[in-house]
Amino acid sequence: MPYADYAFYRDTYLGNQITEQDFPRLVTRAGTYLDEVTGGQAAEHADNESIKLAACAVAEAVQVNEQGGELASQSVGSWSKTYQTSGKGPGRRMYEAACLYLWNSGLIAGWC
Repeated sequence: MPYADYAFYRDTYLGNQITEQDFPRLVTRAGTYLDEVTGGQAAEHADNESIKLAACAVAEAVQVNEQGGELASQSVGSWSKTYQTSGKGPGRRMYEAACLYLWNSGLIAGWC
């Protein structure tokens, strides 16, 4: 379930890493992850701002995972991007993003 829309991502979360075109796919994957780690409780609290913020953070983590890691360098002439892994696995990256906003929500007690 997508817990946030692009307007929330841009205007409240103040995100700028995800394009409007890519956001629906990434936030849907983030929602699925949040449903899993909260044992389905995220859906019961879909209007909670912490859930929406966590969805945005996890969506950015999903994007980084899909790119193969964090951006290490980029060039403009003959466009080039290089990604590197920071030692964090995909699951760890999403876990940390979710915990940032949900650790005190009561939705994942004992998890973060």
